[in-house]
Amino acid sequence: RGAQHVSLAGLAGSLGAALAYAVYTLAVKHLLTEGWAPAVAIGTVFATAAVLGAPLLLLVDLSWLPSLAGPGMVAWLAVVTVVVAYVLFAAGLRALPASTVSTLTLVEPLTACVLGVALLGERLSVVGWAGLLVLLGGVTVLAVRR
Repeated sequence: RGAQHVSLAGLAGSLGAALAYAVYTLAVKHLLTEGWAPAVAIGTVFATAAVLGAPLLLLVDLSWLPSLAGPGMVAWLAVVTVVVAYVLFAAGLRALPASTVSTLTLVEPLTACVLGVALLGERLSVVGWAGLLVLLGGVTVLAVRR
């Protein structure tokens, strides 16, 4: 193996994603606190993000979209992975503090990795397993501290 290096662009992207998720969570929590319905709060935040992000579509390959499977894939991703998931997220956010909900969502990538290994035959390196243990440990510490 060669020397490992840290990608500053990757690090900046990771920090930007974390900041965006925190802003998103707090924005939805604010709307819910103001009395907005979960679906309306989520829809408003996602619609705003869609308008702001639309110019980025010029930078990606969308040639798959008019294919036979394209519209079905878009519908699946829109309804199941976004609408259902985030309306449930907002329902949890309505009942719990934003910090608790954000912490609980950290279990999702851990679950996805374990399911990938168990059901799809994926393999994790020792570093991958260590990362999962660190994530599980962090979530456990945060949950127990409450």
